Amino acid sequence: MADPAPPPDAPSMPLDLADFDAVGLLTEAIVSIRAHVLINELEAAAVISAPEGWHRLVINAKSGGSSVLVVRFNELSVSRTKNVATALNKRGWQLDEDHEGATLRQAPGTTATDVAFEVLAALTVGGAPHDVRLMHATDSTGAPLELRS
Repeated sequence: MADPAPPPDAPSMPLDLADFDAVGLLTEAIVSIRAHVLINELEAAAVISAPEGWHRLVINAKSGGSSVLVVRFNELSVSRTKNVATALNKRGWQLDEDHEGATLRQAPGTTATDVAFEVLAALTVGGAPHDVRLMHATDSTGAPLELRS
């Protein structure tokens, strides 16, 4: 799944990047998404918003248990693109062939907490603000997912 637009009734979960509890909330949301994928045998994607001029992040949950994190640079200035791309590359992300994004594939068995820490790090690279973001998720049918336990 790519970067799904939220359906009008999709619940959004606020995620305060400056709050220590962000990793716990994000971990619970990832567990919820993974559970939905396993139970319903459908892939799902969660999108975390960004302030204007910064990068959103998409978490794709796959049926085999892997996660794919995706950042696109479309909203970034040239200098921010270079800074964010360099920072993500140093973290082990692969830059896309079109040079307009980066991807990190995480194998099945990667803990939800490890995914959450990587997501939080990726959201704040290159000087991105540590502010409140909104997160929503849908499965491959477009149905909204509940992100809280």
